[in-house]
Amino acid sequence: PARGITLIEVMVSLVVSAFISIVVVGVMSMVETSKRRTISGSDLGQVAAYVQSVLDRTLRNAGSGFTQAAAHAFGCQLHAARSDTQVLPRTGANPLPAPFASVNTGTAGVFRLAPVVIANGQTTPGISGQPSDVLIVMSGQSGQSETAMSFAADAQLGTLLLQNSVGLAPNDLLLVTDRQPIASGTAPCLFEQVAASFNPATAGGTVALTGTYATNSVGAAVLTDYSIVSQVFNLGNVVNGNPPSLQLVGVGNDNTLYHYDLLQTSGAPLQPLGDGVFELQALYGIDTTGDQRIDQWVTPTGDYAVGSLMDGSLTANTRLRTIVAVRIGLLLRSSMQEGSAVAPASLRLFTELGDDLTYTRTLTTAEQRYRYRKLESTVPLRNLLLTP
Repeated sequence: PARGITLIEVMVSLVVSAFISIVVVGVMSMVETSKRRTISGSDLGQVAAYVQSVLDRTLRNAGSGFTQAAAHAFGCQLHAARSDTQVLPRTGANPLPAPFASVNTGTAGVFRLAPVVIANGQTTPGISGQPSDVLIVMSGQSGQSETAMSFAADAQLGTLLLQNSVGLAPNDLLLVTDRQPIASGTAPCLFEQVAASFNPATAGGTVALTGTYATNSVGAAVLTDYSIVSQVFNLGNVVNGNPPSLQLVGVGNDNTLYHYDLLQTSGAPLQPLGDGVFELQALYGIDTTGDQRIDQWVTPTGDYAVGSLMDGSLTANTRLRTIVAVRIGLLLRSSMQEGSAVAPASLRLFTELGDDLTYTRTLTTAEQRYRYRKLESTVPLRNLLLTP
C-alpha cells in the first residue's frame, strides 16, 4: 500500500536543509568578506602607486622656470590679478577653501616664490583628526626660454621693453622680478600676461601686456616701479593648457588628498588627487655645504618653519636655496572596517632617520580595525641641484 512521509522524516529533512543553508551562507559570507578585503587592499595599492607618481612628478618639477633667479627672487611676495580681481596675495574676500582654509605662511594671505615649502600641520583631516602637513609647490611649465629675459628700459604702463623677446608667444604668463633687494629683503614680484596680438616676428623687445592676468598694479607691486635692472621669466601659457603650477597639496576630509591652484587658472581650482590618504608628513633634505648633496634632514620647524622661510628676508632667501630634497611620508587607510583589530597600536614614518625625525601616529582601538599602508619616498629637487 502507498505510504506517505512521516513527521519525523519531515523534521529531519528540515534540520538537514537548515544545516546545509547555514553552512552555505557562512561560506559565502567568508568568501564575500575575503573578496572585499582583497579588493580594498588592491584599491589601496593602486591609490598608493598613483599618488606617489603624482607627488614625485610634481616635486621633481618644483622650481622649473625660475630657479636661475634664486639669489634675488626666492621669497619675493607674489602678486597676481585675474580679470582685474586680485588672487595673490589672498584677501578676506577670497579665502582659501577647505581643506586649506587654515593655511598661513606667517602673514595671512601672502605667498612667496619658492620651489617647495612645507606648511607643518596646517590641515586637520576629519577622519584622522590629527595635524597633517601641506606642500606648497611652485613650478613653471613653459618648456622653453627658461633663461631670464633682461629689461632694456624701465617698464611702462601695459608694456615691457626687453633686450629680446625670443621664445615668447601670445598669452604667455610672465613673472616680473626685481634684482635689487629692498630694505626688508626681496622685492615683490608680479605676474603679467603677453598680449594675444603679440607677434614674435615683429615685436623685437617690445611686449604688450593684455589679457586675463595683465595688470598695472596689484597691492604693493606696481608695474612701472620695475626698472631696467629687472628681469622676466616665462612660466607657461594660460590659453594652450600649459599654465604655471602654484599649488597647495594636502589631506582633507573623507581620506582624500587635494590640490589647489593658487593662480586659479582653471574653472575648478580645487581638485582631488586620490582617496584613501589618511595623513601626509614631510621633511626637508638640506645642503649645508654647497656641494649639492643632502647633508642632513630637518623637520619643517624652527628656522625651517613656514613662517621663517616665508618672511621675505635675505636670510630666508638663503635658507630656501639650501633645500635640495623633500622626504614624503603618507599613511593610507582602507575604507573597510574589520571585525577586530588588524593594525598595530602605532604607525611610524622616517624611522631610519633617527628618533628625532621619526613620526609616530598612535592609533585608537577603533582605528586599529582598519588596514593601513605606509608610503615613503625621497624626491630630489632637480632644478635646485642644477642651479649653481
